[in-house]
Amino acid sequence: MLNKEELEIMRENAKVHKKVFDAIREIVKEWTTAVEINELCAKIAKEHWVLCWFKWVYDFPDNICISVNDVVVHGRARKWIVFKNWDLVTFDFWIKDKKYGINTDAAFSVIIWWDDKNPIWAKLIEANKKALYAWIKAAKVWNTTWDIGYAIQKEIEDAWFKVVKDLTGHAIWKSLHEKPYIYNYWTPWTWPKLKVGMTLAIEPILWQTSWEIEDDWDWEIFIKDGSLWCQYEHTILITEWEAEIII
Repeated sequence: MLNKEELEIMRENAKVHKKVFDAIREIVKEWTTAVEINELCAKIAKEHWVLCWFKWVYDFPDNICISVNDVVVHGRARKWIVFKNWDLVTFDFWIKDKKYGINTDAAFSVIIWWDDKNPIWAKLIEANKKALYAWIKAAKVWNTTWDIGYAIQKEIEDAWFKVVKDLTGHAIWKSLHEKPYIYNYWTPWTWPKLKVGMTLAIEPILWQTSWEIEDDWDWEIFIKDGSLWCQYEHTILITEWEAEIII
């Protein structure tokens, strides 16, 4: 767990993270390219002396994961990706400061040219947000990962969507992915208790019609039936009271 100084570094990382996400929201529209977003992330990270960490720790080729429509996670910033109206795009970004090596991890989804004529897209995002904040509400000291998984699964299934079962949330500190892993559904075999000072990356992921995924072994993981999906993610701190959202 982080000490007070390291927590302040994480909060400083979060400020940079927010600048990246605000900058993405400002420019993303029809005809924006994945390459433009990737270069923007590198520019802001360099200005603030932090690393786009997924690129460094796993040799991922890009500065940010950009997953479009049926790409679930680890979407590449490929040259031919040009956003179109009604694309559902998720931006997943990790930061590590150069001095202390502290990580933050967060993600958000957007619909290009949001249009209420597409209720399924809007409902996916709304259901994901509700699951995310149900997760945060359940993330209290002495609750367990069981409580969190149950809270996420209930919100997602109440909205008539499917829960991803092969991808998880996780603890985060000086490594990007640390234990305990947080399942997005109820699991009777996972009982780690949450403790004050734990920092967790929470990322409920839901599907429109299926929870099955397939890996093309070139980073991208796809939804097997080609349906849509959605992801939001926060890094949080477990406190004596309610969880603190770091980013």
